[in-house]
Amino acid sequence: MSIFGIRRRLKAALGMGRSSAAIVTHPITYLLPDGRSVTVQAEAGYSVLMASQSLERPIGTGRRAGGTCPDGGCASCRVEVDVGAGLSPMSAAERRTLEAAARGEPHEGREREPSAPILPSSRLACHARIVGPGARVRVAELFDYDTIRGDPSGS
Repeated sequence: MSIFGIRRRLKAALGMGRSSAAIVTHPITYLLPDGRSVTVQAEAGYSVLMASQSLERPIGTGRRAGGTCPDGGCASCRVEVDVGAGLSPMSAAERRTLEAAARGEPHEGREREPSAPILPSSRLACHARIVGPGARVRVAELFDYDTIRGDPSGS
């Protein structure tokens, strides 16, 4: 179970929040940078990025702690969709974010290099929601835990 489902399940166990209806999950397949294909079960409504927490290493976001940026505008969680069945349609905000990244517009006051051109299959993992079964996404980068471990000598 991912960290995102814990709160909902605790509330359901205590009889709080929504009714204790069964949690609906759908399979999503990640095509990883090393060539492996991994299918996980994800709760309906989770983003592709949230569901990747079930992987050995989640989708890389370029953020220090591996999370999303506050406004979903950094575009560093870009994936390419092989099969879009089961994913929400692209929103106007997601399209604008991809276009801004492709132009290399600054984000959060930081300069950035232009990203790869937008393809018809391009999506942002933090925006794309899982709404049904069958999605398959190609992941360019996984989170690197070594980047947050710090200095082994403790300094």
